[in-house]
Amino acid sequence: MTLAARVLKIAGVGVVIVVALVAILTALRTDPPRSPGVMTDALGPEDGERVEDYLARAADSLVTAGGGGDAARGSGGDDDDDEALASDPDARRWALVTAGWAWTVPEAVGVVRELPRVSGLYVQVPVDGVAMPVTGVTLAEPVTGESGREPVFHRGLEQVARRLDAGPPSGPGVPQPPDAGRAAATAALTVSRIRAGEPAIIGLLARGTTEQLRAVADQPWVRAVEALPPDAVWERFAVRPLQPQQVDAAYPLPDGGPVPAA
Repeated sequence: MTLAARVLKIAGVGVVIVVALVAILTALRTDPPRSPGVMTDALGPEDGERVEDYLARAADSLVTAGGGGDAARGSGGDDDDDEALASDPDARRWALVTAGWAWTVPEAVGVVRELPRVSGLYVQVPVDGVAMPVTGVTLAEPVTGESGREPVFHRGLEQVARRLDAGPPSGPGVPQPPDAGRAAATAALTVSRIRAGEPAIIGLLARGTTEQLRAVADQPWVRAVEALPPDAVWERFAVRPLQPQQVDAAYPLPDGGPVPAA
């Protein structure tokens, strides 16, 4: 074999090896996971926040179409588009509507009657001296044949009742409440009063334009309406309902009183 032939043969083997290595590395290469975005938005008071400060902050969120705070952005987007959305008075925004006191279903329905969407309901039965549980559920829109949201809210309350009636998850390794007996008593009392039709709705997660949300906030039985920026994404923000009995600061309620019988 001539020298030139040997050189061509060696070069050919080298090409095959390089191609094989490229194929292997391509098969093994993994793209870094895409960031789901920073989840920084929240509705409701921060732990320990003074109530008067929260109420002022909630009111400020309705001063402009865009509101304040960081938005739970998606995976990207044009900054100009974001700014246009934030300044659009017709852009719909997620908001927490806080009750001045626990509402009945008709009262809650009346408060948000003009809003295009209500997606969450927060429930607590107020009892002096007892830290009653706060439970939230997701709501659907009225089904065909329903003229309003009352059936939807009743279904949401029944869902809360069934959840509390079932008790907390149990089993090996599942943490239990420090005072399981008291927790069971407060849950049973909540279920009993919900099914008796007593006032129990302390907040609603709703969606509307800034003008629509301001109209809700102006109602005398509404304690606060706090809105997120228009680009906040569903299920990408936290909700911390303000409880009616939290009058000074968002601290845990006193829990030294006896739990009434269900």
